[in-house]
Amino acid sequence: MTRLRILATAVLAFTLVAGTSGCAQISEVLNPSTGEELVGTTWTGTDSDGDEWGFEFQADGGLAFTYNEGSYDDDTDRWTVENGQIAIAIAFETGAATLTGPYTRDTASIDLEGEQGDATWTLTIAKD
Repeated sequence: MTRLRILATAVLAFTLVAGTSGCAQISEVLNPSTGEELVGTTWTGTDSDGDEWGFEFQADGGLAFTYNEGSYDDDTDRWTVENGQIAIAIAFETGAATLTGPYTRDTASIDLEGEQGDATWTLTIAKD
């Protein structure tokens, strides 16, 4: 009887751990993020070309950012979160750049794929 009780307790503990780890994923499906939690946060990273990026997510989809040595805060630079994807649009003088990738609320890092004309790169940013 004692072995059965120990085995039942172990199975119950495993079930509880496995069951609650999926709650965050289910929450994202049932209540997907709109990105509201990003407002007022800053994120930084170095892309696959060695360029340094920093993003400050502003209210109403505004974006301030740093790129290498420069800082920019222009109304045309925007961000959105929709259907589990983040999209960042930046208007450089040399042409528009887009960065996109999967996003879930409470993530510690975001993996982005960047594109500007024929140029592509990857960028992982982490919350400061």
